[in-house]
Amino acid sequence: MSTLEKMINLLNTLPENQIETIYSFVQFLSSRQIIEKPASTEPLDDIFRNIVGAVPDTGKSLEEYRSERIQERYEVIN
Repeated sequence: MSTLEKMINLLNTLPENQIETIYSFVQFLSSRQIIEKPASTEPLDDIFRNIVGAVPDTGKSLEEYRSERIQERYEVIN
């Protein structure tokens, strides 16, 4: 007999209000399983290096990048 079959047999002996309590608890356990994710084993320094290396360094300042992007996006064409 499986664990589920044993559980069903036990639930058949309980009043409805106790079954609702058990059901709520099982829903809680199920929702926790979805939320919990394994932590990354990669150190934060390695993650940061990967992110920083994704954009090549052209020597421009942040303000220069910003004005360039604004000009590309909102440039008026005659």
